[in-house]
Amino acid sequence: MRIETTFLHSRVARRIFFLFVFCAVLPICILAAVTFYQVSSELQTNARLELQRASKAKGMAILERLGNLEQELRAGLQELDEGETKKSEELKPHFHGIETVTSKGGASVWFGTPMPIPTLTSEELEHVNSGSTLLTSVQSEDGGEVCLRMVRRRDVKHPEAGLVVAEIDSDYLWDPDTLPDSLQLAVFDGKRRPLYGTAASLPSVIGEKGPERSFEWALQGDRYDAAYWNLFLAQQFHSSGWTIVLSRKREDVAVLVQHFQSTFPLVALLAFWIVTLLSSIQIRRTLVPLEKLQEGTRLLGAQQFDTRVEVKSKDEFEDLASSFNAMAGQLGKQFEALKTINDIDKAILASLNRDGIVDAVLDRLPSLLGSDCCAIAVTKDDRFSSGASLSVISTRTETHKRVVGAQFAPEDLQRLQNKPNVLHLGPADKIPQFLEPLRRRDSISLSIFPAFGEERLVAAVICVHPGSRTIADLDVQHGRQIADQLAIAFSNVELMEAMEQLHWGTLTALARAIDAKSGWTAGHSERVTRLAMRIGRAMGLKERDLKIMHRGGLLHDIGKIGVPGGVLDKPGKLEPAEMNVMREHVRIGLRILEPIPGLSESLPIVAQHHEWFDGSGYPVGLSGE
Repeated sequence: MRIETTFLHSRVARRIFFLFVFCAVLPICILAAVTFYQVSSELQTNARLELQRASKAKGMAILERLGNLEQELRAGLQELDEGETKKSEELKPHFHGIETVTSKGGASVWFGTPMPIPTLTSEELEHVNSGSTLLTSVQSEDGGEVCLRMVRRRDVKHPEAGLVVAEIDSDYLWDPDTLPDSLQLAVFDGKRRPLYGTAASLPSVIGEKGPERSFEWALQGDRYDAAYWNLFLAQQFHSSGWTIVLSRKREDVAVLVQHFQSTFPLVALLAFWIVTLLSSIQIRRTLVPLEKLQEGTRLLGAQQFDTRVEVKSKDEFEDLASSFNAMAGQLGKQFEALKTINDIDKAILASLNRDGIVDAVLDRLPSLLGSDCCAIAVTKDDRFSSGASLSVISTRTETHKRVVGAQFAPEDLQRLQNKPNVLHLGPADKIPQFLEPLRRRDSISLSIFPAFGEERLVAAVICVHPGSRTIADLDVQHGRQIADQLAIAFSNVELMEAMEQLHWGTLTALARAIDAKSGWTAGHSERVTRLAMRIGRAMGLKERDLKIMHRGGLLHDIGKIGVPGGVLDKPGKLEPAEMNVMREHVRIGLRILEPIPGLSESLPIVAQHHEWFDGSGYPVGLSGE
């Protein structure tokens, strides 16, 4: 399985990953060390306990077989007395030989080879005379093998019948074939003579502290773990206790530890890889969505509002991605709305008349408010008239603007004044009179945003939706904002118009003041201005140039204010000196108007209105085209 590691490029991912692995692996390593120590110790302890239990079990098995041999010998003697002479054949598998020893020292061999006549102590003789069986161990004359013999009275009621001595077949007694191959058996009598096994397996500590003990011993470089159990025979056989020793090579126990030692690191390594794999999968499930959200946030910051994050984790990250996508969509809409509103602001500022403002706003309303049809109603300037113009644009049925006449009914004005923020009308509501041109065959819903200026209705922004569909809350805010902008824009237009009227009124008043100084020149400046404007329009001059010409025409003779009345009103021809005084009115006019920045473009008209093409004019005498 290939583990994806691309998510580890993130610092947070690496930090969480290593923290996760460290927190998981460190306890595993500590647990591994503790477990290895405890398991190794437990294996050693269990091995010793197993040896102890096995030595006890083996001792009890030997004791049971001794009991069986006693029963067989007793039954054989009884049947022999009854005349069954074949019974000796049945005893041969478990005994090497049986003979009868009389009190006079005579011996009668049942089977096997003759045995030395036993010498019994008084305690042994008393035990035998009581009808019990005596168990003795006799070492051969050459100091080699120790023989086990059972001694009992042939007939307790007739001591003269003698003693029966039976030599036990030790192979039956020890039965080594029933032991596992890894265990070694050694049996010692009360004098610590080896009855079976090797004497090297009998340490000096045996018998010092209770019946069950564990110990270690070595032979030819091999170390053994051993356990012994003391088999008590005094009560039943009047014999000193035997010591049953079971040994096992240390390396046989070490094999189990070594197997565990070689297996456990593999288990720990497997656990490490499982932890690493699961942590990688889990961290990837956590951080990959986080990386996607981070990338989506970066793109969103770069104003790519169409960015969408796809997360299919079926957890909170998926919910967060859905919220992010919804937020991106909302931000996109708001950004587009702000951009549209900004464009509307620019268009409003760039236009100084109502029609230009209405056109600029109306072109952008459908995309801003998500409406099928938008309209702007503008009231007439006359405060005493209820007339209005309705500009309509539709994105479904029409792509061009149409302007129709409209009439505000008193109740319509009252409804809008009662709802100064927004007025919502459903299909079942009565449509105001001024919106009759918007009526369709199908049902519609309306949202009307009134715009008030100087405590009167100056305009209304109308959004049309099919059926009973309602406008969104965000669109309500945008519609209200556009209506407020219209109110401010129309107020600015009114101010500009008032200033323009004041400007032209002032210029006209100055012109009339100049003409009023001399009765015969009354109306001269206005007549010259009208004539110049007609010529300019005929020449196709621009509106800006016509305005410059208009100002210059009205003020071209303002310097006559400084000409004496006697010269200005002289009925006859002027003398040369008087003519020079008269011609000074041009320079006087320039000096009067120069301080006014708004009239700088009209000064050439004032300065040159008496110049002539041939150079005969004044005051400079310009010539040429």
